Amino acid sequence: MPLAQGVKKIDPKFYEKFISHRFGEEMVHRIDLCSMLKKKQSNGYYHCESSIVIGKGPIGIRDLINEALQRERMVLKSKVKQIKELLFQPEIQAKIRRELFEERSINNSNQENDVDFTATLT
Repeated sequence: MPLAQGVKKIDPKFYEKFISHRFGEEMVHRIDLCSMLKKKQSNGYYHCESSIVIGKGPIGIRDLINEALQRERMVLKSKVKQIKELLFQPEIQAKIRRELFEERSINNSNQENDVDFTATLT
């Protein structure tokens, strides 16, 4: 006779005495439905058929680091956005063009004043 595939309803008589049982103070983050009929995993645990995640998982060091990096990124993105907005203002763009133009004219005038000694020696 072939085995039926899928999850069957668990008979309440198996868990009635545990309905109001207190298991301790540890927070439950996930419930796993494991199969004892299938081959165990390489790490020794039963084969996990399905998992139900409840709320947020436990916070580890990696999670704390990721949260801190995310906050830092948000601050930097905000500053970059402010700088972009500032650079798109017409008066700021005019100042930048004026400074670039002045720098070019100063460089051009310095090049005109320079004497090319190689030409005079030959």
